[in-house]
Amino acid sequence: MIEIKNLSLGFVKSNGIHSTRVNLEAVKPVLENLSLTIEPGHVYGLIGRNGAGKTSLMNCITGILTFKRKHQPIYLDGVKLNVNNPNDHAKLFYVTDTISSIHILADAFANTLACFYPNFSVESYKEYMEMFSMDRNVFLDELSLGEKKIVFLSYAFASGAPYIIMDEPTNGLDITSRKVFRKLIASYMTPDRAIVISTHHINEISSLLDHILILDKRHLVFDHSVMETGSVLSFIESDDEDLRQQALYSMTSAYGNRMILPNTSDTDSEIDYELLFEAVLENGKAINELFENK
Repeated sequence: MIEIKNLSLGFVKSNGIHSTRVNLEAVKPVLENLSLTIEPGHVYGLIGRNGAGKTSLMNCITGILTFKRKHQPIYLDGVKLNVNNPNDHAKLFYVTDTISSIHILADAFANTLACFYPNFSVESYKEYMEMFSMDRNVFLDELSLGEKKIVFLSYAFASGAPYIIMDEPTNGLDITSRKVFRKLIASYMTPDRAIVISTHHINEISSLLDHILILDKRHLVFDHSVMETGSVLSFIESDDEDLRQQALYSMTSAYGNRMILPNTSDTDSEIDYELLFEAVLENGKAINELFENK
């Protein structure tokens, strides 16, 4: 389990990193008093506008942004995260949005990763590359963005790491590769693993998610399971004006209005993630109150 306890992060004017934000005048706040628990056995969808703090949050979880030990707000399996500890490092695999170029063959880098991830399966990596129809005899710095994503997604799923964090993993992937990606997520999940996916293309992976996280203006403004969301909220499309007046949020569509209403009939409806996102940003207080009173 990954626990984040009252995480605050800001960038000082000198472009350094300041984790405690004691002096508000000296920093540009990025995240404020954010608490979150990531539990094994779940696939989390992390969504938010550009600049909401998604990448900064993932950089903190994976140790790219570090904290002094006594101020470390992130706990991995009950102990303060220490990415300099090989055991902690081996539990996390991060697929970043912008993958740096390294002049090394894909297969050679897989063998290097196997030294850092005890459960790394080179055979699984080869299998995943074949599923993506990706040539393994290539240098990483000679690949396009989409090809790099394929290689690093293959590394991630071959790593055996209990926690995989992904930032816009489908950027650059074609339709066929996105289908393979979804298949690998489904096959990777076990009760002792968790995946966090930050994406602007939430509908592409909505069928795989079982927990929704929404960041806005440096705060976590929505943190609920898909099951809970479906039991509390009802998503409908209708031209009924009376329903629109009752809606927590509505958006004009070709067939009337897409709406979110309190679920008072205990009937399931398919979650409209785009609508939910916009609704939470505009009327998050009322929506979260429904969850608190459920």
